[in-house]
Amino acid sequence: MTSRLSWAPQRAVFLRRAAVTALFTFLALLAVGFLLSFYTDLPFLWVIPTALLLTAGFLFDDALRWRASKYDRWHLEGGHLIHEDGDGTAQLPLSEIDRVFTRFGGRVVVELSSGQRIAIGYLPYPAKTAETIEAARRGPLAD
Repeated sequence: MTSRLSWAPQRAVFLRRAAVTALFTFLALLAVGFLLSFYTDLPFLWVIPTALLLTAGFLFDDALRWRASKYDRWHLEGGHLIHEDGDGTAQLPLSEIDRVFTRFGGRVVVELSSGQRIAIGYLPYPAKTAETIEAARRGPLAD
């Protein structure tokens, strides 16, 4: 019998990801705005407020995503990857998992043999989580 392993999204990971993406978004929008102003002879005054407004919109979208996923819980138990959220519980047999890998922002992506991908977001240790799920998929977990 194996012990139950659990993962949950962490607010600190979300805040770090949101800050990094907001910074890069703001800088990219500034660069595009200044280039557009330079090549079209528009005044530069519109660039910073527009970049701030668009970046705030992206931050608001990130906050809504956090709000939707902050109560998610993922468990590895009894040969299944179990997802619990406000809508209920879903179980995914480990035999249906084709591969597990990480992405930016503390995400672990579980790819199923059908080609569908499921993201587990805002994890503090995504590489370790991916390794644990991969090890469980390949064989029994050691106690």
